[in-house]
Amino acid sequence: MLYALVPISSLLISNAFLLLGHGLLLTLLPIAASESGFSDTQVALTGSAYFLGFVSGCIATPYMLKRVGHIRSFAVLATCYSVVILIFPLLPEFYTWMLLRFIIGIVISGLYMIIESWLNGTSNSNNRGSILSIYTTLNLVMVMCGQQLFNLGSAQESMLFSLAAIFISIAIIPVSLTRSAAPAVVHQVKLNMFKVWRHSHIALIGAVVAGLVTGAFWSLAPIYAKDNSFDSSQLGAFLSATVLGGACFQLPLGRISDRFDRRTVLMFMALAGSAVSLLFVGLPYIVTTFGGWAASISAFFWGGTCMTLYAICLAHANDNATSEDFVEISSAMLITLGLSSAIGAPLASLAMGLLGAKGLYAFTSGCLIIFFIIVFLRRGSHVLPSNLETKESFRAVTDMAGPAAYEMDPRTENDLTQEKD
Repeated sequence: MLYALVPISSLLISNAFLLLGHGLLLTLLPIAASESGFSDTQVALTGSAYFLGFVSGCIATPYMLKRVGHIRSFAVLATCYSVVILIFPLLPEFYTWMLLRFIIGIVISGLYMIIESWLNGTSNSNNRGSILSIYTTLNLVMVMCGQQLFNLGSAQESMLFSLAAIFISIAIIPVSLTRSAAPAVVHQVKLNMFKVWRHSHIALIGAVVAGLVTGAFWSLAPIYAKDNSFDSSQLGAFLSATVLGGACFQLPLGRISDRFDRRTVLMFMALAGSAVSLLFVGLPYIVTTFGGWAASISAFFWGGTCMTLYAICLAHANDNATSEDFVEISSAMLITLGLSSAIGAPLASLAMGLLGAKGLYAFTSGCLIIFFIIVFLRRGSHVLPSNLETKESFRAVTDMAGPAAYEMDPRTENDLTQEKD
């Protein structure tokens, strides 16, 4: 396995620095927007712009790769990212920040696709699954590290923006100096929602719910923490605990869903996620009674149930799919996740306007309860594989990736081989 990592070491190093800066920005931007006088709704709309940009980048990036190749595309997009970051503290205006966050969505989506397609091109059927797991783990770890960097400064100063831009700029160096051959151009993202719906109603609905919940979290959780008087270290611990929970629970829950009906697992995840969300509704009382560590522990379990929801839904969608359909279905699921994430943030901000900061988790609890009811009522409407041996094995995935990551999944190997032939 070590020999397989040597040719892609520069890509993984670039990815690490990229996610370090990106993770810092995910925490910094909502707090900086709030302290610049943005309302919760405006903060949410800037988050929506990011997710819309992400979806747009999934569609547009292959055209750039066809024109100038992977290395130039990576350098251009990373440079644009660094420049955009430095503009934020100079122009703290709502419409400007919406545009800048939309651009960031396009850029980070493109950077994901470049790295993922490169990793896919240098891997084979013997190591592709391991490389995908390493890539997924690296993404989550570096985002958590980036969130901890928020402790180094204030959101009202430009230092943290400059630090994020530095890390993004450093990410250009390893890729630009790599001797690894550039891969073939990635395929254009195909959208076929009807195919996903035909394979599994529950999976597509689950992707929508996962997008609503996680989109609201990434856009507004820092505001929730700020409104509950978290200091910088508590804020970093709170957000990192959520991501860590998603990382730790994904594989165990995935393996459980391999052994049992995935719909039953999704029901229990939705119910548990809703219950933990209600804990955050009463967070001031919990913190007063048990101390600040209770918030991080609750966040860990919230991440374990909510951040893994999309991965289980994706596995369920592919249970009855052939290898030829896998990338197309997965890409459609990811686009669905992105679009619903763009909707989730402003809807959650409306709940926060009515209920205060606790409205964020009241919103996520409501979404998850509705999903629980839908799965419960529709369990008999979709035929499962008749034999567990034919059921697709779970593969860990994260929403911090692009469509090209699905081509790295070993389940697509037959399809890729046929295309090469």
